[in-house]
Amino acid sequence: MAISIYSPLGVQKYPVKLYACIALTVLCWGYSPIGVHSALMAYRPEQIALLRFILASLFLLVLVAKKGIQPLKIKDLPALGILGIFSVTLHHLLINAGQQYVSAVASSILSQSIPLFTLLISAFVLKQRIQLKQWGCILLGLVGAVLVITADRGVEPPSLYSLFIVLAAVAWAIYFNLYKKFALNYDVLSMMCYVIWLGTLPLLLFSPHLPQAVMAASWQANLSIVLLGIFPSALAHVLWGSVLKTLPLTQASSFLYCTPLVAIALGLIMTGERPSLGVLIGGAVIIMSLIIMNYIKK
Repeated sequence: MAISIYSPLGVQKYPVKLYACIALTVLCWGYSPIGVHSALMAYRPEQIALLRFILASLFLLVLVAKKGIQPLKIKDLPALGILGIFSVTLHHLLINAGQQYVSAVASSILSQSIPLFTLLISAFVLKQRIQLKQWGCILLGLVGAVLVITADRGVEPPSLYSLFIVLAAVAWAIYFNLYKKFALNYDVLSMMCYVIWLGTLPLLLFSPHLPQAVMAASWQANLSIVLLGIFPSALAHVLWGSVLKTLPLTQASSFLYCTPLVAIALGLIMTGERPSLGVLIGGAVIIMSLIIMNYIKK
């Protein structure tokens, strides 16, 4: 069965399976800040990053045992290691540290600013020319991010922890630009395995006292870690890779604008978290800037 959707090139038909992959990916990534928020009740930020990616690595190992994996080329090891450091090590250490203060919903909304930083970094790293309208979208998006940071805690002054979330978005944007720049010749599953496995290795520095922390943690915190490892950290990346094989990046990324809405719904249901009006307005400004930027004609 296929469903027709409109694109600038006309009406195209895609299988229902594709939309199921998109929906599950959005659900997984919408849950991620909620899961981190729950796990922080029992674990330190670095322990959460290590545990979720140990589980993700094991999950991927099971997948490649069934599907196989392309052999690793030694010459690609430095590039894959750099990609792993930015996408796994730095991104998740920063975002976990930031969520000690920033609410789960605000964290999810701020994460949507990644395309803005991707465009900025591509201008300096890949020497890509940015149009005046695109600069306007970047400025608008940054205004939205400032509004989210300012409004997240109401009358309390903004915390430096909010900057950790922004830096996490910058780390992911650097990863995305380097991913395109390196252009390594691997299939999606193999590429993801090597990046995640190599990105997990530096996190092993935080393994001392980890068994004791697991034993002392509540079952709710441990369940959150398991869900984070299997769904947002591993399964969602596999699903998203299959989506990108079918849809253009810009068209596929537009579905991710629903992620903060999922985070808001899950936050209300699972933690009772209610975002302030300022956070919602700031999020709307960020998403508006991304939509406008995607529809700017080159």
